[in-house]
Amino acid sequence: MQEIPLHQIDNFILLLKWAHQKGFAVAEEHIMQPLQMYFGTRDTEPRGDLAKSLEAQRKMREWRIASNIYKHLFHAHAFEADHHPLVSTLNAFLLDLQGEAALRKTTFAYEFFKAYEWPLKNLQSIVSQEVMTGIEKVFDAHEDVHVVVSHSLTTNQRQALNAEARELYNRIELAYARGDEAQLSYLLAQFTGRFCNFPEVAFRAEVDEIIDKIVADNAAFRHDMRSRLAVRLFQAIARAVEKTDIKTAVRGITTYVITFQDDLSLPYRSELDAIEEKMYRFIERHNLWHRVKLNTGGAAKTTAPQQKGQP
Repeated sequence: MQEIPLHQIDNFILLLKWAHQKGFAVAEEHIMQPLQMYFGTRDTEPRGDLAKSLEAQRKMREWRIASNIYKHLFHAHAFEADHHPLVSTLNAFLLDLQGEAALRKTTFAYEFFKAYEWPLKNLQSIVSQEVMTGIEKVFDAHEDVHVVVSHSLTTNQRQALNAEARELYNRIELAYARGDEAQLSYLLAQFTGRFCNFPEVAFRAEVDEIIDKIVADNAAFRHDMRSRLAVRLFQAIARAVEKTDIKTAVRGITTYVITFQDDLSLPYRSELDAIEEKMYRFIERHNLWHRVKLNTGGAAKTTAPQQKGQP
């Protein structure tokens, strides 16, 4: 059975949180109804203490059996009047999927994501539109922003970032030694997103070497890692929009500018492109190009970047 990609699980968790925050009407349509359609009718069979059985199988790491118990729990919760038990069980299932490759390869995991394929696309479209509208309001509420993509570091800043990079790299090394590719893709995406703006920071070469070694055995790893980072960036921008936090929003956008300009296949690519363009229009409208320092290819640029599609 084909393994469910980790970035799809990350994106489901993002969308599940958003739907839960919006209340029952959104959760019913996009979270409950897909499972109701998958199962067809209520589960009337006595199942005993499914939660206790699930915990026992999780402890024994019997993920095929655990997946079937999750299936029975979803069947029971999908038709309840209260959506909270279903959301809680969904969250637990998705977190287990993140950490357990054996669970990601089960038949039910595949059927589960097929059942949610179109509902999640619809939900993602709604979330994207809300973020796109919100980012306009964020920029409209400000008249200034300091957009820095390539940082010149002081000695103290470099030392602090190198210490942070060392701590994260140690965690990467441990995950690599365990062969934990799920944790590795998460940590490597975290390292890339955190330090892509800082070419002077240590351990970048060592991280690239680990990625190359993994990709030699698993060609899909790099794309899944970058896709996980794209989902996290969009999530960070969405949170910044909710708080009208232009600094965090711009940091997410500039990380995207550096990291993903060459990859057209990533989640939220069109949304991130559009958000990037909105940032440039904001800079142009307020004549802030003197505040911008872009370095997407090695040499610093302090002039407006070419718009997409221009020669």
